[in-house]
Amino acid sequence: MKKWILTAVAAAISLTSYAQWKDKEFVLDQDPLVQKKLEEWSDLKLGFFVHWGPYATESLCESWPVVSEDVDWLTPHKDIKSFREHYFNDLPKKFNPTEFDPEKWAQLAEDMGAKYFVFTTKHHDGFTMWDTKQTDYRITNPEYPYASNKNADITKVLFDAMRAKGMMIGAYISKPDWHHPNYWTPSFDTPGRNVNYKIERHPEWWKKFTDFWLGQVTELMTGYGDIDILWLDGAWATKSNRGQDMRMDEVGEISRKHQPGIMIVDRWIGGKWENYRTPEQHVPSESEDKIYWETNMTVGTSFSYRAEETIWKDGREITHKLIDVVAKGGNFLLNLGASPEGWFNPEGVQYVREMGKWLEANGKAIYATRAIAPFAEANVRYTRSKDGNTVYAIVLQEEGENISQITLPGCLAAKNAVIKDVATGKRIKYSRQGNSTLVSLPQKSGVGNFAIALEISSVEKMAGKNYGKSQAQKEAEKRNL
Repeated sequence: MKKWILTAVAAAISLTSYAQWKDKEFVLDQDPLVQKKLEEWSDLKLGFFVHWGPYATESLCESWPVVSEDVDWLTPHKDIKSFREHYFNDLPKKFNPTEFDPEKWAQLAEDMGAKYFVFTTKHHDGFTMWDTKQTDYRITNPEYPYASNKNADITKVLFDAMRAKGMMIGAYISKPDWHHPNYWTPSFDTPGRNVNYKIERHPEWWKKFTDFWLGQVTELMTGYGDIDILWLDGAWATKSNRGQDMRMDEVGEISRKHQPGIMIVDRWIGGKWENYRTPEQHVPSESEDKIYWETNMTVGTSFSYRAEETIWKDGREITHKLIDVVAKGGNFLLNLGASPEGWFNPEGVQYVREMGKWLEANGKAIYATRAIAPFAEANVRYTRSKDGNTVYAIVLQEEGENISQITLPGCLAAKNAVIKDVATGKRIKYSRQGNSTLVSLPQKSGVGNFAIALEISSVEKMAGKNYGKSQAQKEAEKRNL
């Protein structure tokens, strides 16, 4: 079977989604349990994201091969109807990941330094990776080969294994479902991603579909332990687009009833049920420290598994992206696609573990920090402790580079400050020059060379703002201006 061709998907979706994201007003949920959860989530900084389903058996892009749309980034199979039948009917019968070990996945998540986990319990193609009672199109269908395996309820065993490592749990689920006969009814052709009939003419079909949808959400909220994040995808399934009312108020009520304080992410829609935002394959060029957000990004070029993947973001690059995201006030959700056997490309595993080794030594400058102006200057990124007393300056180094001395622009250490190498705790020599600080840097090799994290005990000025003074002193300075 010829593979479906995907060209520039990540770039196309990324630019579109980010533009939509920037256009929507962010509304902070007033539920105190949600606000508490958001602050806890903001401490975590790094999440592990996995896309997995029967599409892995042929190294296909997740779900999108079955769509017929005349867009620049999508090149459908020549005989799309025949291919769609093959995709829906044959791939689940081939999907038998006998090497899947949830504890091994959880160990990888810990090795990479992740503190939360988001899993694709169901993508747009409708294949359900848990023991749903709403459809037979599920991993535990007795007609499919993996159904008899002890780990057949993949979502359950993964969530249990990740919780055992102390991770927050995120359940990704798609709002549209291209397999469901009341989303793509066989009565009509299926030209694109949207519902393929007029809802106003067939309201009973739409009700059957949304009843099914609410049933699946309820299953996840009631049968799979503590869920911290309901991560919704498929932004086009919304009331303003062809009347695709997904009954989001009911979704929210069901979720909060069974999972108090759960964060809900209705991607790019804005409003009440978008508790934080998720720009895709994109790090904002400017700081977004006044809202809650995460960049979700792939280590390779695709969210799904590619047996022949050749383009990777190596350990240095993903570490730099993590640092950049955190300095700008966000979290980083990093994705690997799982293979038909139940593991990952060796290159991807190597690179995320390299990042994890860097975090093991330097995580104090990343975890439980907050953004601080000037955020990013040249190859320096800044973070601060939540109490505001400590500033971290992280110097990004390129391969083969070992910077011996650098000026921290916009950061003036106090006269009595102590500056330390975060990784070793050793004191660093420095001098104050104008509104900046000149520091000598330790020479590092291996993953330590990715970036040098410095801890500054007391800062007098950051980007022109005074720090370390009493409120009375600050008020006095204002009066003298």
